[in-house]
Amino acid sequence: MFLARVLEQETMGLYFIALMVVFLLKIVSDIGVDLAFVKQYPEESDEGKSNLLRSGFAIRAVSCTVVSIIYLLIERSGAISFINDIAHVTTLTLAMYWMHSFRELILRLLQAEQLFPIYAGVQVLAAILKALLVLIMVLTLSNQISVNMVLLVEAIAFAASIAYAAVRIREKLVAALTAKFQGGVTLLKFGYPLYLNALLNLGNEKVSQYIVAGFGGPITMALFGVAERLSDAGTRLFESFANVYYPSQTENFANNDKAKATEMAVQSLMWVSFVLACAIVGFTILREPVMKIIFSDKYVSAANAAAMFFGVLLLRSTQTLMGYFGVAAGLKFLPVRVSTVSSIFNIATCFIAFKMYGYQGAIAALLATQLLMNFLYHHWLDKAGFPINVKPALTICVICIAAVVLTYLLGEYFFLTLFIFPAFVAACLLVLPALKADLFGFIGKAKTIIQNRTSGDNTRKA
Repeated sequence: MFLARVLEQETMGLYFIALMVVFLLKIVSDIGVDLAFVKQYPEESDEGKSNLLRSGFAIRAVSCTVVSIIYLLIERSGAISFINDIAHVTTLTLAMYWMHSFRELILRLLQAEQLFPIYAGVQVLAAILKALLVLIMVLTLSNQISVNMVLLVEAIAFAASIAYAAVRIREKLVAALTAKFQGGVTLLKFGYPLYLNALLNLGNEKVSQYIVAGFGGPITMALFGVAERLSDAGTRLFESFANVYYPSQTENFANNDKAKATEMAVQSLMWVSFVLACAIVGFTILREPVMKIIFSDKYVSAANAAAMFFGVLLLRSTQTLMGYFGVAAGLKFLPVRVSTVSSIFNIATCFIAFKMYGYQGAIAALLATQLLMNFLYHHWLDKAGFPINVKPALTICVICIAAVVLTYLLGEYFFLTLFIFPAFVAACLLVLPALKADLFGFIGKAKTIIQNRTSGDNTRKA
């Protein structure tokens, strides 16, 4: 956030391109191990878990080495324009890629062990350290900040979070060092359809970045990246929820409790939709002031694109929940089927829309793709005998669209648009009794906890 205010747009664009490449390399070298590890790890004995972890690290080391060599060859060939743009930061880009890849596997271990406090600590430490280093850099260097410096900050934050995680789970890591190379074949067998899905998801979710970076250049990429930045915060929050949701659903199906799994899916879809729809309506109302305050005047033109990215986040989150539900139920090829259809659709529509309407057209194509994925997941889950009631989530989305349209219609009357948000919340609670019951139940529990703590404090004082 700070960086957008002090970096030139071209430098900001190069930074976004480097992060995009790191993500791309990580996905390519994953080979489906991460999600397969979470699925297989709880089913193993203590010895089997250590063997599986060692195999996971070995597979990751080999895949990262191969991908790094291929990347260097592509860079030297000069065949891809956006890789040429960041050729001067190749060492830092590859260092971040390696750290990101191994940290992701460690996070999956924490997820499989359900060590969520440590998982959160890893994420929080990286975020806080990065923010502090960026702040120091901004205050001391101001306009002299380069892409190398920003990427170095990212690398330091990654390294610190890996060190923290390693210390907290050192016993498991030491046990893995002395374990056998067993379980790797199991990981690869279960993981390859998930890996195919991850590759196809590059066409679903990331192709817009590559098209914008390749045909638009660093400055257009800066506008695109800044527009996506605010919804990225929501993405990280959703991922924290999904990292609890997926193993929980896996456990529900392992216990043959389909009813509980379905109920959890419906409730999760409803609440994720409501929270993100609130973010969409709230941001749409305040989009231009927020962009000025956080990113400066030079990015106000990306305000509408940022609002569209919040819509992408909502649809991406709901289809992800349905996808995890299907994988936990044993439908491991379901994500591949959905992604095959939707990736072809997105690549074609994104390229055409970008040529016609620029980077906002690419985002619109991404919105359409996520909508298609939601439909396909719901349709094929229903055909497989795992129907999910999406009416509550769909109702929230319809009310959200109405609120957004009304906001744009009343754009000249800013004061009136401020009443749209409470009206949206009231409409959702009125139409969805289950949402209202959950909300008031949560408020009631919170009051009880506060009262009990207050009573306890008064008793101790007395």
